[in-house]
Amino acid sequence: MASSTIHLTAQPKGFVEHVHRFEVDSKRSRRDVWNWLNTPETFTKNQVWPFRVEFVAPAGSKQADFSEGVLNAHHGPLLNFSGVLTEIREEEYRDLHYYYGSYALSLRWIRPTRLQFWIEDNEDGGCKVIGQVDSYVKPAFSGFWSFAQRFFWGQFRWWMPK
Repeated sequence: MASSTIHLTAQPKGFVEHVHRFEVDSKRSRRDVWNWLNTPETFTKNQVWPFRVEFVAPAGSKQADFSEGVLNAHHGPLLNFSGVLTEIREEEYRDLHYYYGSYALSLRWIRPTRLQFWIEDNEDGGCKVIGQVDSYVKPAFSGFWSFAQRFFWGQFRWWMPK
């Protein structure tokens, strides 16, 4: 499934595009970081109640992991990020498109559209993870959403295996 043909959401009237990009260096190998990033338990284990992350195999498949076509939902109070994995390139790239109707806080304020991860080699023999969250937000919530993304993804370096 080519990501350029995926359009699971549309920009609502009165919303602006919001992009949050972050980078984290690791001394671990690209293979180790890729395996950690593409293991469902990385995201389901130790999830703080009442939040939950789910992976569901597409119809006709028994594989509910990080494979193209697998459905994903991260949900809880004031949060519903539901989407589908659309493109995965081994040890290089993963793309998750969120469905229309996904939201943070309220459908009226923040609507995530996409979560992407790239992995690149770095100069010290480890690798770099680059993540990007795309959303549509009401302009009044843009500053808050930037702050929330910096806070949430700022913890990623501590979650990622050292």
